[in-house]
Amino acid sequence: MGPAVQSRAALEDRELVQKLLAKDAEAQGFLYQTYRDRLYRTCVYILGYQDRDAEDLVHETFMEVLRDLPQFKFQSSLSWWMRQVCVHQCFKQLRKRKRWVMRLDEELEALSGPADMEKPRQEQQEQRKQKILETIEAQRPLLGKPCQEILELRETSGKSYAELSQMLQVPIGTVMSRLARCKEALKELVIRALPKEHL
Repeated sequence: MGPAVQSRAALEDRELVQKLLAKDAEAQGFLYQTYRDRLYRTCVYILGYQDRDAEDLVHETFMEVLRDLPQFKFQSSLSWWMRQVCVHQCFKQLRKRKRWVMRLDEELEALSGPADMEKPRQEQQEQRKQKILETIEAQRPLLGKPCQEILELRETSGKSYAELSQMLQVPIGTVMSRLARCKEALKELVIRALPKEHL
């Protein structure tokens, strides 16, 4: 991009920002129409095709951009800045998903962990744990092949999110979403199948 084009783009950014700061509805509509598809492609690149949160994250990006616009210093193009805001929103969502997956890990672990202190006998504890482990294994086939595959790779083979992303040819965000859904489904199956005395 030549200097003249850069100057014209910078001038257009300043004019648009001024109108946006003045709460110009037409300028807000122009901003959305111009950048919506670009931001959506950014979300898809990070989170995966048809990710359920992509549209929401685009909306949240516009909200953050409009809120923080008074602090925009024109040290970059408006387009680049908006994309950085969008990337930040996407990685914030990935961190949230990672915490969700970890919480589900802990809940499944708790199901197969030691019994509470009201059942002090070691034999009872071992029987309970064995029953839960057997139930987990018995319910896995009910999840379907995609869930069985990703749980096997993650839990048994110990693959990282990055390795799973490469093996399955999907973004890391898709890996996290799929793992979370599969673990949640497995937990529900196990809880339904277990006798109440083992919960």
